[in-house]
Amino acid sequence: MLEDFIRGGSYLIRGFGCLLRPGVRRYVIIPLLLNTILFIGAIGLAGKFFENWLQHLTSMLPGWLNWLPYLLWPVFVLVIALGLFYGFSLIANIVGSPFNAFLSARVEFLACGRQTDSGRGLIQDIYVSVRDELRRIFYILWRTLLIGTLGLLLLFLPVLNILAAFLWFAFTAWMLAMQYSDYPLSNQGVEFRAQTPMLKLHRSRLFGFGCATALCTLIPVVNFVVMPAAVAGATLLWMDLAPAGFNAAGLAGRKPKTS
Repeated sequence: MLEDFIRGGSYLIRGFGCLLRPGVRRYVIIPLLLNTILFIGAIGLAGKFFENWLQHLTSMLPGWLNWLPYLLWPVFVLVIALGLFYGFSLIANIVGSPFNAFLSARVEFLACGRQTDSGRGLIQDIYVSVRDELRRIFYILWRTLLIGTLGLLLLFLPVLNILAAFLWFAFTAWMLAMQYSDYPLSNQGVEFRAQTPMLKLHRSRLFGFGCATALCTLIPVVNFVVMPAAVAGATLLWMDLAPAGFNAAGLAGRKPKTS
């Protein structure tokens, strides 16, 4: 179990190694540029708003407090830096999501020369994608409420409150493993209801992958590129678990091949 956990984490490292390969870079660079433009614009607007607010504040302060704005600017810069480092991952997932399925397909093609095929037509693909996304949101939402409520209760209990942070981290890791597994699995036609039992069959490996991904989202700068690395890593992980591909009709009731 421990060996499988460590092996799961290694797929994220392999995912980082894929990002500079020809044919993959564009799926990394384009979302990164879009996110950078959005953040530059957001920082500019925030800076202008803060400057106007400081001018209004200064006009109401007595003369002996004229030094206060010079103290507030470093605080503002620190808040913006933290927002940039830790908010980038969230925005990157939203902006980059349209590219992730293509990135996963490209990694799979480069690794084994296999073209992805869901076995469905375009209209059916759109319908299944929207339906599965709603199911995934519901799946994550009620579990988030449950874990969040339990975590709040644990905060008021001595000793046990330490478990709250570990509980939330473990939940986040598993949700990340599920999220990034969706791209290679969906590309092969595996629908959401069939994905859940598949993930449970390889719980240790996927949890290791999710833990590594969750840790990287907390590291400044690294979290800028953790999303495409996780997509590539999850693709490589599932290629090893099912080297022959999946049945486009789904795998409910069937175990995927293991390496």
